[in-house]
Amino acid sequence: MSQFREDALLRPQDLEAVDKKIYEPKKEELKARTILNVKTDVPAGAETYSYDVMTRSGSAKILAPGATDIPLVDADLERHTVNIYSIATAFNLSVQEIRNAQMARRPVEVTKADTARKAIAEKENKLVWMGDKDHNISGVVNATGIQVLAVPNAGTSTKWKDKKGVDIVEDIKKAKNLVNKLPGHEADTLLVAAEQYEHLEKVYNEHTMQTCLQYIQSQNWFKRIDYTSDLNGQGTAGTDCFLVFDSSPDVVEMLVSMDITRHPQEYKFPNYKIPLEERCGGAIVRYPMAIVRGEGI
Repeated sequence: MSQFREDALLRPQDLEAVDKKIYEPKKEELKARTILNVKTDVPAGAETYSYDVMTRSGSAKILAPGATDIPLVDADLERHTVNIYSIATAFNLSVQEIRNAQMARRPVEVTKADTARKAIAEKENKLVWMGDKDHNISGVVNATGIQVLAVPNAGTSTKWKDKKGVDIVEDIKKAKNLVNKLPGHEADTLLVAAEQYEHLEKVYNEHTMQTCLQYIQSQNWFKRIDYTSDLNGQGTAGTDCFLVFDSSPDVVEMLVSMDITRHPQEYKFPNYKIPLEERCGGAIVRYPMAIVRGEGI
């Protein structure tokens, strides 16, 4: 019978079980990745990434015969640079946990790997949508240059909990129109603060049994309608908000220069420490005008 050294208890099949759990994220953990294009062509060793932000659309004009004053669309571009950060966490497997698994002839329990992956996914989503004040990172919801719509009162309140369904739909329609009036852009995504999403289940009006959500879907305004807790309290004065935007890569995408990676484990009795890392630059907002934050809901 083979003997296991105390400093070499973690077997390849154990690490395979860990890897399987790490690389099988659940759909809800990939909220930002599901909605936005993921830019992955930046080397993992890069510390920064530079890109152009369009502050307003360029223009074109009809030239008179012999004219040479051709307008430049790149005159409206401003160079931005973002830092790329490591999102990291780790989990421990004790020597006794490993011995128990070997005695039962099964891989080690990988619940801890699942928890570690979720922690990285949560931080990734927060970085993309909210940014990080401590590191001076802006997210989609607070990027410089996006349009901000303070939703109007219905009666005495701007809150969706106090509004009728028709008023909620009108708030969303106003935000959609702010995007659609931009040449070459069309709002295709509605993202709502998680605590407000339930109000889309209100009846649209007294003439139909459709909910607000069903009515919006019937109008084909958006390709996707979703929610996230990362928009809770992200409006002015801590109000909840929603986003309406064109999700095409020339407007916004997210930067992941190195996807979640398991590094070699560290052994210090009685635990193996297994580190995980992702390299992420957060949101790349190239044309902020095609993003509208509706707030006060």
